[in-house]
Amino acid sequence: MVLEVISTLLLTPYIIRTLGQSEFGVYKLSIAINAYLLLLDLGVGNAITRYVAKYRVDGDNKKQSQFLGVATVFYIIIAIIAIIIGVILVLIFPTAFAKGLSPDETVLGQKLLAITMINSAVTLGTVPFANVLIAYERFSVSRGSSIVQIIFRMILTFLAVKSGMGSIGIVTVNLVMTVLCRSFFVVYVFFKLKIFPMYKGIKASFIKEIVAYSSLILLQMIATQLNASIDQVLIGSLVASSAVILAVYGVGTQIVQYFQSIGTAFTGVMMPGIVSMVERKATPKELSDEMVRIGRIIFMVLMLIWAGFLVNGQQFVVLWAGAENKDAYLVALILMTAYVLVLTEAIGTQVLWALNEHKEQSFLKMGIVLANILLTVILIKWQPLIGATLGTFISLIVGDIVVMNIIFVKKIGINLFAYYKGIMKGIIPSAAIAVCFGFGFSFFFSESWLTVIANGIIMVSVYVLCMWLFGLNKYEKTLFGSIIKK
Repeated sequence: MVLEVISTLLLTPYIIRTLGQSEFGVYKLSIAINAYLLLLDLGVGNAITRYVAKYRVDGDNKKQSQFLGVATVFYIIIAIIAIIIGVILVLIFPTAFAKGLSPDETVLGQKLLAITMINSAVTLGTVPFANVLIAYERFSVSRGSSIVQIIFRMILTFLAVKSGMGSIGIVTVNLVMTVLCRSFFVVYVFFKLKIFPMYKGIKASFIKEIVAYSSLILLQMIATQLNASIDQVLIGSLVASSAVILAVYGVGTQIVQYFQSIGTAFTGVMMPGIVSMVERKATPKELSDEMVRIGRIIFMVLMLIWAGFLVNGQQFVVLWAGAENKDAYLVALILMTAYVLVLTEAIGTQVLWALNEHKEQSFLKMGIVLANILLTVILIKWQPLIGATLGTFISLIVGDIVVMNIIFVKKIGINLFAYYKGIMKGIIPSAAIAVCFGFGFSFFFSESWLTVIANGIIMVSVYVLCMWLFGLNKYEKTLFGSIIKK
């Protein structure tokens, strides 16, 4: 996670300045469009983690192999469909974005989309093997290979841009690294875990159960993806000469992606453990306590980052991405404010998935997102950049916080007052004190990297001290104390 953030922080300013605002904007647009191809996963990827973890707990090796057999056939078909849809998207790209992009920009967008489409096909085709590693909790393998991929991708991307290959070079490097990493996952599952697809004895009821579970996950994936990238698509298609605005919005959402990656780094490895709790018939109180226990760790990390960005974010954006992208600070701050709670509560979604109680969640979230699209179209006409950001912010607050809290109460049985009290106790005061120190420091010093770094160190020190004195509970002190001792 740290390497991912650092590599992108180091590369992005160089990429922006080398490509220029227009090409960077087209690059971010093509990435946003291509992300929709990953929705062809249809929620089965999540089902792989859930069911393989379940069968692993039950000791049912036959069903694991049967599940892998169903999944491999499904994803090979999906990969082929992704290529076909990608070709169609490439062909209609000039017509769809004729208003926002110049002829040269549309040609570039087509090339970028073609390469990223192949990347998506490779990713989709190997989803079963990547998710089996998660279900088996082989995080050292999956994350370790990601670390190697990040390092090589950073070096090769720098060389590609420096040699004049531009955004085409960036997406080509990503494709090569994806092929190598995913090939390793396949080899590991076959020859180390010794799990092979089985196609005999698969019952129709087995497939029906998978489809019923996955179709609801798909709705949530669509809702999440629309929230994440619909703004860029709407800006590109509805706003004249939008490449520069897309670049600014892209910088802001890039920062938000770092923020999200930190939150999802926690929840992304929790599913097997949650499935084990459900299989052992954990009580609603035990599940609620687990949500608070994990949620507090996520919340304390995210609040520190949010507080630091609130104080130093504008200086950081100007120094990092250039003064022409300064408005990206507001984009990032608005969205990060919503994601603090969205990411903290994401463990509740994992519980719903494990319980197979996510039907209402799926339909309600989709309804909220459709309202978001309508709201965003209206707000873009008022102010393209901030209007699009506010549309997403409102959707996140209503759909991923308000609606989800209602579902958590109904399906899991949590006490909302006790939940929020448990999550926020000691963390909010610590963050508030750190923010006061940060604003006080920045008031006396001019903008520079030294100021940002020094202020960041001061805020972290104040926050950590406050958390240790009155923020951490006994369990958390023991947890962090053991890490320090190690």
